[in-house]
Formats: sequence, structure tokens, C-alpha cells
Amino acid sequence: MCGRSRWGKSIDSFLSFFGVDTSNLIGSGVEAEVFALTKETVLRVNRKGSDKSDVAARIKLLNGMNSGSKHVQFEIPSVTDFGFKFGLHFTIENRLSGIPLSDGLKQQSGSKREALIDDYLEKSTQLSRLLIGDVEYGELGLGEPISNPCFKEFLRQRAQQSLDVCQLDVDLENILDAIGNPSQPELVHLDYCPSNVMCSEGKITSVLDFGGTTIAGSAAFNPIVANAFLDPTITPVASEDDHHQALDWLDGLGQSESNLAMKKWLAAYWSFCGKDKDLPLFKWCRRTLNV
Repeated sequence: MCGRSRWGKSIDSFLSFFGVDTSNLIGSGVEAEVFALTKETVLRVNRKGSDKSDVAARIKLLNGMNSGSKHVQFEIPSVTDFGFKFGLHFTIENRLSGIPLSDGLKQQSGSKREALIDDYLEKSTQLSRLLIGDVEYGELGLGEPISNPCFKEFLRQRAQQSLDVCQLDVDLENILDAIGNPSQPELVHLDYCPSNVMCSEGKITSVLDFGGTTIAGSAAFNPIVANAFLDPTITPVASEDDHHQALDWLDGLGQSESNLAMKKWLAAYWSFCGKDKDLPLFKWCRRTLNV
């Protein structure tokens, strides 16, 4: 009864309306929980008290990515219906194929594991193709986004917001100076990690959880994010061999100085988790920022 413990009785009537119950739970995150509805669809239920504008912004983002999905080799969520019932915002979305990569890695070893990780890393370079249309640098899946026509000013504002939460003193200017400017805003998934990527038969099949951590920025960030999430400090299912494989792959892309600066910016951004100072992610942030 995982769903019931987190939601209380309010979820029972809601799920009953759709003909499912908490045994249909297939995914849980900070923003929402996902329940199997049919073989082709899922019911995504936002946490009680979710902001309507955030829900609307995510739907707009996914709809905007629909055209771009033709240019990538993986599935993404698409919204077929949405609404508000029993005090809860919901969307009905396509059911994505595969199992979480975090589970898939437990089943693979040797060359098959290396090939799966290579595909995870390579697919991260396709994410920027999902952004179609003119947008400003900034957050794409939030109702009240931080945005700015200047890329580095956006990076400064967003990182500083996180640093203010955990009260870390970091020299952002040195970090920003080493990051290159993109020619135009490109989609970046700042939560492209093994639990948000699905796989099947040794290949990445789907990417999910676009929303509050999706931004218009520099596509160069996507492989940095993918690489960082293979650090065993953050993702225990990843091994040191997996991490070294990812580091070698990233080195092959070049721009090592810029890569390090982007990694430090990610640490500054992710430091909002510092409100829970025992989280492994926060320890990684402090280690990366040398604070």
C-alpha cells in the first residue's frame, strides 16, 4: 500500500473513479505517481497541492516536443487527456516501453552491460532534437520559470537560487566563464538518469520525467548530465567500471575544461537538495564544488 501511505484516503476515491487501485502503481517521484491504466496508457497523478500552472507548463512542454520526437530514437511521454478531480491534477499519457535502466543494469554484465551504457550515453546527445520553435533560455516545465535572453545570466540566476537553499558560497563567475555559449536555446534534460530512462534488449527505448528539470540551454550539458548520473555516489547500481567508461566516452567528445565547468554548474544547480544534507547527491555536489 505504498500509494495509500503517501496520499492517505484521498487517493482511493480518485483511483476508483478510473477503475484502478494502488496495486497499479508503477512509478513514484517527487512531483507525481504513475499508475497503469491500460496496456497502452498510464495515469499520472500530481501530488496534492501541485500548482496548476506547473501542470499546464509540463503539458505544453510535452506537446511542443511532439514534433521533435520524430528525430530521436526513443519514445517520450505524450498527453492524451488531463483534468482535475478529487482535488488532484492528473494526465493520461502513453505507456512507455521497457524497464528502468536502473533495473536493467542489474541484469547485465560484461560486454552487454558496456553496450547498454554506451547506448544510454549516446542517446543523451539526441535530447536537444526535441526542442522545436523559438524559446528563451530558461526553465520549460514550470508555471513561473526562471528565464533570460542571455544564456549565462540564466545559468547564474538558476544556480544561485539553489545555492541560496543550501547556503553554499561558490564562485559562479569562474564556472560561467569556462562554459561556452550555444548559438540558440536547446533542450536539456537535467534529470536524465538511469531511473528516468527505460531499456529493453540492450537498448534505450524511452526517456521520461520531462518537466521541472527540463530547460532551454546548451545541448553540451546533456552528455555531462548522463555522465554524472553514472557516478556510484549518486547512482549505487552504477559501478566504478561504468563510471570510468562514461568518463572515457566524455573525454572522447573533447572540451575537457568546459566539461568540468558544466559539471560544477550542475553541482551548483543540484545543490537545492542540500535541504536534506544527508543525501548522497548533496555530498557529490559539495565534493564537485570543493566546498
